Amino acid sequence: MFSFIYLLLLLIAALFFGKVAEKLKLPTIVGNISGGLVFGPILIAALKTVDTISGGDIFHLVAENLLPEKVEETTSFLVEFSIVMLMFASGMETRIKDFLASFRTGIVTASLGVIFPFSLGFLGTYLYLHDVIIALYVGGALSITAVALSVATLIQIDGIQTRYGMTIINAAIVDDIIGIVILSILLSISSTGHFPGALSLGSTLLLAIAFVLIALFVLPWLLKLIYKEIKDMRTTEGIGFTILMAGLFGVMAHFMGLHLMIGAFLGGMAIRESLNRQTKQALGRWSFGFFAPVFFAWVGFSVTFSGVAISWLVPLLVVLGMTGKVVGAGLGAKISGLNWAESILVGVGMNGRAAVDLVLASVALGSGIIDRDLYSAVVFNAVIMALATPTLLKILSRYFRKKGWVEQNGH
Repeated sequence: MFSFIYLLLLLIAALFFGKVAEKLKLPTIVGNISGGLVFGPILIAALKTVDTISGGDIFHLVAENLLPEKVEETTSFLVEFSIVMLMFASGMETRIKDFLASFRTGIVTASLGVIFPFSLGFLGTYLYLHDVIIALYVGGALSITAVALSVATLIQIDGIQTRYGMTIINAAIVDDIIGIVILSILLSISSTGHFPGALSLGSTLLLAIAFVLIALFVLPWLLKLIYKEIKDMRTTEGIGFTILMAGLFGVMAHFMGLHLMIGAFLGGMAIRESLNRQTKQALGRWSFGFFAPVFFAWVGFSVTFSGVAISWLVPLLVVLGMTGKVVGAGLGAKISGLNWAESILVGVGMNGRAAVDLVLASVALGSGIIDRDLYSAVVFNAVIMALATPTLLKILSRYFRKKGWVEQNGH
């Protein structure tokens, strides 16, 4: 019951600070994350400080029950479901033909956008902590882009159907596939002490690619047949059935070795042409009005101010990660035919964190690859980038549009 009440308070904070961010002409996402920060680590620190000054332990007990690992026990399902619904609705905003048109650009962008931050992250962390396994993990975490954050930001700045927008989405999805491979390598090293075999890695990669191809070329045709058979279904029933589809897409992706969110996003694209306007609008309102604030508030809430989380490692990760993504992804976009303004936007947009990288962090923590302090540092870095990326992308895209250097919404 406590977690349920607190989750409602977290949602209120996300919505309130989201409105404040809009008033300040900042992306709503920044406000949502800030609300999670205020009602999470900042509130916990304040309660503990009050207890220390007063010499009591009442607030300390409340603070202990607010720790992310405590609240997560009863709220993890809603957070995961929020990610699925956010990505599903975002996929419905994306046309498959636009996605495919920029796929080649996304592959090149993703490749360089992984190589540069991975190399910088590995080298910088190894020089700082002198641990090869941890350095490999950090390099992997810095090389992954949060699809959910990128897509939500692009929707807010009306850039999802632009060349740079499609490139960011494509590259972010490829990033996540690479992230799964990196995670497989790390888990194998952790449990066996050596790299996994080529057959194991190859099968993981092939399954992931197979799912993407099925979602793009088979599911749209199959879904049109299904929705043709249920065309007389009432709108409320249609919404329920479509939410069921979103969950199934996520589960399919999971069994094919990808994250739930990738399946939901690709499923949203596949189902787009099969839905009527009322169903699309209803799903969009719920996804961006409820599930998105819940997810982004949780991102801010999950930060822990302790140990190396407030050491020089955090700014080091921020600098290395941002430099690697801007240079690597930006260079990849330029090589692929985008102009310099679009390439800069791609490089900045690829800096979104707080999604698969946090999943990677949780698995690495549970497997003993990293400790709680390093986990907190990675989460803290993710939150900083989750706050900075939407703001920078909005400012730069607005400036470049005024100059006429980038297109607007595919025109």
